[in-house]
Order: sequence, then C-alpha cells, then structure tokens
Amino acid sequence: MTDSNVISIIGPDGAGKSTQATELLSKLEKQDIDCEYRWFGAKHFFSLPLLVYARLLGLSEVEELESGRKIGYHYFWRSILLETLYPILLFIDTLFIYLVQIYIPTKLRGRTLVCDRFIHDILVRAMLSTDDDSLHQTYLGTAFLSLVPEQSVTVLLIADTEVFRSRRDDVREDKSLDRMISLYDIVAESTDVYRIDASKDPKEIHAEILELIE
Repeated sequence: MTDSNVISIIGPDGAGKSTQATELLSKLEKQDIDCEYRWFGAKHFFSLPLLVYARLLGLSEVEELESGRKIGYHYFWRSILLETLYPILLFIDTLFIYLVQIYIPTKLRGRTLVCDRFIHDILVRAMLSTDDDSLHQTYLGTAFLSLVPEQSVTVLLIADTEVFRSRRDDVREDKSLDRMISLYDIVAESTDVYRIDASKDPKEIHAEILELIE
C-alpha cells in the first residue's frame, strides 16, 4: 500500500489526529503490513530542569479548567537564557526519543510507523514558547526537520480557529490557539507537508489520507 516507513498526522489540538492515526493503523494492519502506533509529542528530560526554572521565575504557568484539563503557557522570550537554551535542550530530548521510537523500529526492524504528532508539532511548540517565527529557518530548526525521514508522509490537519474551539474545552479556552495555527501555516509552507481541511467529515479525511499514501 505504501513505501513510506513513517506516516505522521500533525496539527493543533482538536484537529482529530488521534482518530485518523488509529483508523489508518487499523487499515494497514488489515493489509498485513508490519506497523505500529506512536504518540510522538514533546517529552522533557534534559529540558525539564529548565522548565522548573521557568516556573519559579513565573515565565511558565498551567491553567486548570473545570473539566480537569490543563492548558500550559510558556513566556520564554522574556528571558535570553530560556529563549536560547530551551530549543536546544528540547532538540536533544527529541533526538533521544526519535532514535528509540522511530529510527530503530524503521531502520533496523523495517516497520511502518503511524505517528500521532511528529517533529513538526514539537518545533511549532518551541516556536510558540520562544515567540520566534523564524526558528524553523535557523540551524537548530533545520536540525529538527532533518529528523523527518525521507521515506515519510506528513499530513497536516488544519482549519480555522472556530473549528478547533468548538471541539474541546481546553482548545476553546486556549489563548494561544490563533498564534499556534499561524505557526503551523509557517512551518507547512517550507516543508513537504500535505494539508487537509480538519473541518471535513472524519471519513472524508480518512479517504484523503489513504489516497495520499497509496
């Protein structure tokens, strides 16, 4: 069905990434393709002490909603130290997880991976945290994007702000949503990403994804 060893679904929260990744995985398994699901959001190891430091300085906060969901905000552009070090340490974290979760399964075991979120999502989060529209064009941003395998298909589920706000309370209350959507557009314009309108019916979106990878 596909020669791609990584198929990733990216986009803002509420785009339907998990739904589409699950559906796609089921489709591939029915065709006896050796595949696995991966949730590939940002994970913090080396960057964790920096996040603690940011919280102590008041440059990071978490808002908890009545539903129990939480919204995190970073204001790292207010500190030269955080603005400089956070993307670097986040890249190191991402590289470590990439080697374990992506490189070894695809290169050494020959598996196809269906990723719910991917490198692009982490890069967008770094751009949002540092308020840097051009981070993806820097040496570090290029290093992030170089982790995307050549044999891969990346699908961006994107729509207007109102579409996302209507789906979940944490997305509805997220004050950075408009900014995040604009950053996804910026990254998508300079990378090999297929855009699909997230406001469409999930079945229609699934059909488009299948058409892409076929």
